[in-house]
Amino acid sequence: MKKLLALFLTLLLCTTVSFAKAVKRDFSNVINDSDIDKNSIAVSIKDLNTGKPVYELNEKILMHPASVQKILTLVPAIDVLGEDYEFTTEIYKRGEDAYLIKLGADPYFTSSDLKKLVNNIDLDAKKIFIDDSILEKKDWGEGWQWDDDMNILMPRFNSYNMDKNLIKITVMPTEAGKTPTIINPSKYPLVFFNHVVTGKENNVKITRDNSISNNTLILEGTVNKPVTLYIPTNNLKRYFDIKLKNALADKKVYLKQNFIVDKQTDEDVVMGRITHPIDNAISDVLKNSDNLVSETVTKLAGGKAYDDRGSDLNGIKVFNAYCKKIGLDNSKIRITDASGVSKNNLINADFISEFLVKTKDNKTLDKLPIPGEGTLTHRMLPLKDNLRAKTGTHGDLSSIAGYLTSKSGNKYAFCIIINDTASTISDMKTLEDYLLREAYLRL
Repeated sequence: MKKLLALFLTLLLCTTVSFAKAVKRDFSNVINDSDIDKNSIAVSIKDLNTGKPVYELNEKILMHPASVQKILTLVPAIDVLGEDYEFTTEIYKRGEDAYLIKLGADPYFTSSDLKKLVNNIDLDAKKIFIDDSILEKKDWGEGWQWDDDMNILMPRFNSYNMDKNLIKITVMPTEAGKTPTIINPSKYPLVFFNHVVTGKENNVKITRDNSISNNTLILEGTVNKPVTLYIPTNNLKRYFDIKLKNALADKKVYLKQNFIVDKQTDEDVVMGRITHPIDNAISDVLKNSDNLVSETVTKLAGGKAYDDRGSDLNGIKVFNAYCKKIGLDNSKIRITDASGVSKNNLINADFISEFLVKTKDNKTLDKLPIPGEGTLTHRMLPLKDNLRAKTGTHGDLSSIAGYLTSKSGNKYAFCIIINDTASTISDMKTLEDYLLREAYLRL
């Protein structure tokens, strides 16, 4: 009996080793066929039930993870805030003739929402106070590219979040060969050097000329039909103040002094509020990779957890505490922001796949997109019912991480990071797709 058991175990071991070699060979063939440098590819695929690796390549090398990092920061943030959390902006009455607006750093707050709050203000109002203490007074994260301040995917963010922190302008064509008209309904002060010509096609380029002022914009190219452009707001408080003054003027309320920054007190009486559910944020972070929402949510969680202003530091402390809670060693990685925008973030593929194994039952990750949704809208459609994943793209880097159910029904957590300066983003994402297809077929 013992001999039969020993023989069985030997055969099982040989089969396992043989399977592992075959898997490694199959993945190696896919990588070799891609012409992407093998040393620039990090892969970690783990059995979701056992946590054991089934394929690894450069899995311990620290790399910039891009937006797959949002998985790591969103889950701890929601753990602190709770699934029922609501972004809340409130207006209070203070005494007989003063009001206070308490900001909630709501990434979904709009100018229209502000007007609704202003409707609670009486005509005899003399003072307006603003409580902006919910987040630190900092517009960008550590390591964000200050010279890329026209990138609408990474707008500034703080307590004064409103209208996605973007200014909408429209370029209207006129007669052929003539200068088009620029419409700026926001009333935010911008100076335009309009070098656009009404022509046969829409091809408008916009840049900011900081050598003159950070409100000076240069427009070049041609326009044939109305073109809508979005410009990141470079002073969120100023934009908010302008919108608030306009909303008050619409009500015939004119103040003799500027808005005063102050904290809400117990004596202030709430008059109205605007709320938006955290559920919207979870989808936008995981499916649409929204940097503004990601950063705001993590900072808010930090503020709640440590009864303080929301900040990068407090948000990172929330992440560290969560790693300790689930028994995950994060001492060898570095996180400096929530969204993965900063190139100062350094994480390895093994850490991310292990995080996914340990959080496999977390409800937040149920909203990871499937093929056909969000950033996976046009990718890996044949795997639609077997894949949920977060993608990342940053400069010369591409990444993807999530959960895969193979053709045989086995479940896996995976992370792929590719950073090859000699290859295109398209080539990197194609390799990711082929590796996941191979995992689906072979594992």
